[in-house]
Amino acid sequence: MKKVLYAEDEVYNRKYLELLLRKKGINCDLAVDGVSALALFRQNSYSVVILDQHMPGMSGEKVAKEIRTVDPNIPLIAITGDDSQVPMLMDAGFTHVFIKPLHGEEYIGAIVRFAG
Repeated sequence: MKKVLYAEDEVYNRKYLELLLRKKGINCDLAVDGVSALALFRQNSYSVVILDQHMPGMSGEKVAKEIRTVDPNIPLIAITGDDSQVPMLMDAGFTHVFIKPLHGEEYIGAIVRFAG
């Protein structure tokens, strides 16, 4: 079964995305910050990793750079509220960037496609 890692410090966003992904048959591990996201990534295998840009402990771009040293090919999706950050996030190794606010099916469809 496909498995996604989603790191987001906002509890509602985490739970909402998890529910939507489960409806699509995708398991989702949730992390509350960058440090726990990196630990989960090192312990498990994922089809795609989704990282909020601003998280406690370690930012999404720092986590992405660490992940890229381990797996240069895994799809990494950034979530940010600032569209001016897109070039910097892409330089950090992200495959795709979502701009908040996120709208259900639009981004769920993209995640499903990246998960393969």
